[in-house]
Parts: sequence; C-alpha cells; structure tokens
Amino acid sequence: MPEFSIRPLNFMPGLELNRRYSAEVLQPLIRKFDPALVYSAALIGYGSDILGYDTPTSMDHNWGPRGQIFLQPTDAERIPALDEYLRQHLPPQFLGFPTHFTDKRIDHTQSMTPHPGGEVNHLVEIYVLQDYLHGQLGKDPQGFTFLDWLRLPEQELLELTSGAVFHDALGLNQIREQFAYYPTELRLLKLAAYWNHIANEEAFVGRCRERADALGAKLISTRLLTSLLKICFVLKGRYVPYSKWFTRAFSDLGLAGIEAAALDLLQENDLSQIESTLASLYLRVLELQNSTPGLPKIDLEIISYYNRPFRVIMAERIIAPLRAAISEPSLQKLDLNEVGLDNRVDGIDLNNNRTLGKIFRE
Repeated sequence: MPEFSIRPLNFMPGLELNRRYSAEVLQPLIRKFDPALVYSAALIGYGSDILGYDTPTSMDHNWGPRGQIFLQPTDAERIPALDEYLRQHLPPQFLGFPTHFTDKRIDHTQSMTPHPGGEVNHLVEIYVLQDYLHGQLGKDPQGFTFLDWLRLPEQELLELTSGAVFHDALGLNQIREQFAYYPTELRLLKLAAYWNHIANEEAFVGRCRERADALGAKLISTRLLTSLLKICFVLKGRYVPYSKWFTRAFSDLGLAGIEAAALDLLQENDLSQIESTLASLYLRVLELQNSTPGLPKIDLEIISYYNRPFRVIMAERIIAPLRAAISEPSLQKLDLNEVGLDNRVDGIDLNNNRTLGKIFRE
C-alpha cells in the first residue's frame, strides 16, 4: 500500500483531538464493553502533542487519535479482551483522522493510515496503572524518598505529568500532582548542582579569551548558558524537556529578558563581549533566584577570578547558602557533581529513553 499522505488533513492540536476522541469514542465503547469497569483514560507519555507543541509536521508519526487506558490489577487479565473489543468496534476514522495505524517500524514509530477493512490497528495502549507507574518511576509511588526522586531522569517525570487525564476513576491525577515538581529540598539541591557546574567552568571563558581561542570561548559559554537556562526551569518549577523542546519550553517560562540576552550571547563573536554578556546573565539569573520565594537571598557582584582578569561570579558563593538551606541529612552530603546527571547529558539516546533511568536505579 502506498504511503498515506497527511497533507489533506486539517490540523488540530493532539490534546484537543484526543480529549474528544476519549469522550466521544473510547469512553462510550468502554461502557459498552463493561459498564462496571473501573478505569482511567489519558494522553500522557511521549510526543509533542503531550506538551502542546505539536504542529502539522507532527502528524506524520506517533500522532493522531490515540491515548492510554489504565485498569486495576484485578482486571489485568481483561486487557487482551478490551484490546480486541476496540479493534473490532472502533470507527475507521474520527473527525477525518484515521484511527487505524501502521505496524511498528524498525524505529518503533507508527503512522495514521486509511483503514483497509477488518480490525482497526489502533494506537490505544492499555495498562494496569500500577505496572505503568512502576515502569515510569522504578517503584511504587507510595513511600517515594528524596533519593528515589534523584534516580529519575526529568524526561520521565515530564512525561508522567504532562498531557491530560480524561477520565479518572483510579486516582491517576493524584499521582500526577504528587510528582508535579520537585520538593523544596530537591529544588535547593538541583540549583546547587547547576551552580556547581558553572563554578567548575566559569573561569574557562576568560582563559580562552586570553589565548584568543574563539571556538573554545563559544563552546564553553554555550555550556554555561545551558546551565543558566536550566536554573530558570528550576526557579519556575518546570521540568526540563529533551533537546528538541528545550528552548521552546524555555520560551513558555516568560523570561523574555533572559532569553534575549541568551540570544545576544550566542550571536556574539567578540571574545571580551562574550565574557561580559555571560557575566550579565549570571546576575540576571541570580536576580530571578533571589525573587523566588523560599530560597536564600544571595547578593553578589561580578569579580575577578583570583588574580586573573577573568570576569566570574564565583559561583561557590551561591552554592554554600543553597546547601546550608537543605535540612534533609541524606541530601547534605551528596556530591554535587553526581546530582542531575541527566541534565548534563544532552544526547537524547540517554535522556529521552529508559536507558539513563536504568543506570540511575542500579
């Protein structure tokens, strides 16, 4: 069969599409399957539509009428029957969008395709809720410790808490609220870890300027800028998405001044100006931190790095008050170089799948 073209289809945001798909198609079918079935229905997990960032370009794979149905452990054996019922009774399309999908390709993606007749190869995933949560979190959400939080890459937390729940008889939203963002103690620790990365490298930009190493100054300043932007995510209580959506999500934080300064830094080629622009960004982000409730106030100025003419904020002076504000003994002794490793690794081969989570948990 030739590849199905999505071009004739009018785009609508995936969350809007699937809110209606759940209410108008899936939930009525589930009631016909078993009026007494206790379940939750949602669209969470992977995908640009989960974040509300989908566009017509998104429609070519893993997009369309889809979602998840979560059951109780006592109904686990009914998953195959419910799956088969949906295959037999789903309409071939909804609002003009095929509900039938290709089989999984070698990269595990699937795409909408016209229904050729027979069963609908739908993209509705059915899980026991507890099994899904264990797969996402690594353990039962009850009794979660601070160290359990730290073992989770942010991408997994983002996937659990983004999207929408359309029907919730099992308390999925309560779990999502529990993991909406890091507890205060962990916010302090994450901030200290990001500033620690800056402390480790902030003098290198001046060193590159000193030896006229333009490429080095650009690369290192960009690394430092990335940590500064991620600090802003912590201050705004938002999980950091993987690289494709990192700056798109940053734009949603409402920090136009910092965003403009970040663009200035990336476009700057004068080595002295790179150092100055980066220094001003340190102060902008620290000002934002000082205006955030519940955090220690730290008033600093840009200074020289020891006796060298390098403009730095000496981020150790920020780290110490943040660490002092942490009261949880299990967090006080942690090596900051080992905190938030997923945020130091920008490759999606690690932070956009389960690999990193497994490494952390083991």
